[in-house]
Amino acid sequence: MKRLVLLVALGLSLSLGCEQDSTRTQEKPKPEPRQGGSYRGALPFMPKALDPAFSTDIYSVTLIQQLFDGLVQFDQNLNVAPALATSWQVSPDGLTYTFKLRQDAKFHNGRPVTANDFVYSFTRILHPKERASALSFFERIKGADAYRSGKSREVSGLRAVDLYTLEIILKEPFSPFLSVLAMKSSKVVPREEVERWEGDFGHHPVGTGPFRLETWEGDQLLLSANPDYYEGRPHLDRVVYTIYAGAQYDRMFDDFVAGRLEEAAVFGANREQMSRGTKYRFFRKPTLSLQFYGMNCANGPLREKKVRQALNYAIDKERIISQAFGDRFVPAATILPPGMPAYTPENSAYDYDPQKARALLAEAGYGPSQAKLSLTLLSASKSKGAQKELALVAEDLAAVGVELTVQYETDWPTFEATLRSEKLQLYRYAWFADIPDPDNFLNILCSSQSRYNFMRYNNPKVDHLLSQALLETDYLKRVMLYRKAERIILDEAPMIPWMYWTFESAFHPYVKGLAISALGAPYIPLKTIWLDEH
Repeated sequence: MKRLVLLVALGLSLSLGCEQDSTRTQEKPKPEPRQGGSYRGALPFMPKALDPAFSTDIYSVTLIQQLFDGLVQFDQNLNVAPALATSWQVSPDGLTYTFKLRQDAKFHNGRPVTANDFVYSFTRILHPKERASALSFFERIKGADAYRSGKSREVSGLRAVDLYTLEIILKEPFSPFLSVLAMKSSKVVPREEVERWEGDFGHHPVGTGPFRLETWEGDQLLLSANPDYYEGRPHLDRVVYTIYAGAQYDRMFDDFVAGRLEEAAVFGANREQMSRGTKYRFFRKPTLSLQFYGMNCANGPLREKKVRQALNYAIDKERIISQAFGDRFVPAATILPPGMPAYTPENSAYDYDPQKARALLAEAGYGPSQAKLSLTLLSASKSKGAQKELALVAEDLAAVGVELTVQYETDWPTFEATLRSEKLQLYRYAWFADIPDPDNFLNILCSSQSRYNFMRYNNPKVDHLLSQALLETDYLKRVMLYRKAERIILDEAPMIPWMYWTFESAFHPYVKGLAISALGAPYIPLKTIWLDEH
């Protein structure tokens, strides 16, 4: 386990079980990519909608990444690279960003992309009647407040200098801004198509990406190659995604082995089979992610800090993750994952200590001769691994006198709506980085103003530290602010950091051109993939 943690912390990746090469003395020529074929992928839940500005689930991101482009994108090493912008300049004061756009990019409807399309797309994120997923980032643009309050009909900091030059002016320095522009929310959309579908653009998406949505029926989404893509038509003819609602990973794997899928996430006994064999390509890579148990800090017994701390001490993460997932994942002790700037193992606040858990519960008024603490946990995943994990968690909590009831809701939109219910107590949730920046975890999950703060956690001091960090241009000072904020959050225990995910998937050997980054499966560019089938 220590070796695995070290590999994750160093940001290294492993590719296990790949084809063995018995002709090492003679280097094989690289095969030319083949054109054509269908790539069959799997999603554990149905995407809610495919609108870059308003989609909130990771399953939608997987599709959005293939259908849309932004000004910039992340490369395999998470560097910011050109996309629809060929170059950019930032003023010395860090306020003005000027982008030169490609002149050969078109929307799927055939219309060329111009600077005005980005002005529209970013203004749309700031619409007064909407609350886009990236609103907090774009509110930092000059004139955003006046536009959202109705004092102005446009955002003064967004300007098309000419047909292919875009200028963005911020009202104050914002260190992660270029990375924000590589997020899924920052993709460009055509005004005429958004207005045509009158609020249902997310089910009729039109972007500039290498693939376009052909059909969305039942449990399948079909994407077809964009013949006019500015980088050239992708190698694949089409991509077919099948939804395995409720994260049916065993069924996905069975379909993969039967040749009905080109890829499958690997768990349990299937993982051992993949790591030992050479028939399939098995990829393992650390990701910037966190699975955690969130607690509603605003209502019920979880308002009490000592109760939340007790739950953190009560659960033996290492044992449960080992038994439920065969050590596939790394037990989490902090909110920021290894490999993320400001990751600080010393911020870890809770070891497994059931005796301390009982003592804290007694101080809060719960125990054998006191009130009985009963809690309900909500989970979207009903996979065998998730069920085993939660059964073991319930055992650990029972050992300290806490009764846990688990409820499952496998429909993602319904699950997410339930997270906003005041009756919510505990919930199982995973967060995958949109950008390789600590703000994307601490601010998004823990700021009192964040729409993803289902914990209802509210600490003005933390809010202040997180706001300071976004203004700070000195890298080391910025890191120290995030470290301090995380220490406070962990002490107040609005969540139980559970585990850091690793990307582990199997692919058929004929799948070529894979480019996998630490952002994981949703950010695999299908435009580079080709099928070497003979």
